[in-house]
Amino acid sequence: MFLHPTLNLKIIGNGPPLILLHGWGWHSLVWQPLVPLLSQHYQLFMIDLPGFGESPLLIDHYDFDSITSVIFDLVPEKATWLGWSLGGMVAWWVAIHHPEKINSLVTLAASPRFTQDENWPGIAVPTLNKFADSLLQHYEQTLTDFLELQLRGSKQDPALFEELKTLMFSVKKPDLAALKGGLALLRDTDFREDLSKIKCPSLHIFGSHDTLVPVRIISQIQPHLTHGKCEIIHRSGHMPFLSSGFAELLISHL
Repeated sequence: MFLHPTLNLKIIGNGPPLILLHGWGWHSLVWQPLVPLLSQHYQLFMIDLPGFGESPLLIDHYDFDSITSVIFDLVPEKATWLGWSLGGMVAWWVAIHHPEKINSLVTLAASPRFTQDENWPGIAVPTLNKFADSLLQHYEQTLTDFLELQLRGSKQDPALFEELKTLMFSVKKPDLAALKGGLALLRDTDFREDLSKIKCPSLHIFGSHDTLVPVRIISQIQPHLTHGKCEIIHRSGHMPFLSSGFAELLISHL
């Protein structure tokens, strides 16, 4: 295992490189349940995004260009990029704007447009704005509320909720600029017209009961994913990688 002295990076396992990018409010420990199996097949690059987990903010502007610029220095080219939710948007951005950096793409519960509009399902903009407004006064409650949204639609397990809540707060407090910047990316990003630019093989995994990224977007994005395939994890919400059989599904497609 290697620890990078600035951006928090853990490299575990052997095999083809697999870069793992977590979602908003989280950090790389969210992947820990998958490490024993995945590290037998891949060399895992588990990164804390700037300002999250043990990573300092490092960047002046919280945008995809700045975020990926600090990641590119640490990871090999022609790797598989796997991102969950906000991390999936980062991975999508790499596939669209830096195809030379990526061998294949995997997104988990990630939408090219996270927020809803008249003809697109997603989370309501006022809901995201409410999270942003409450971060200053109620940081822990805001992240707890968002965790509840992430698990909504999955099989209800109070013990799992408490376990994830403990894991979420097991590292230092995220940088406020990263929390607000990440929400702004979720609110404002729209990759729908760029999907046809993705030329690498791609796999996009959704939870059947995800209330944040509804599976019905598949019918709208699949025609534009000329090299991509969509899969559904049944009885799962916004964290499909916690479901039984996810790792096996991933390995079978990579």
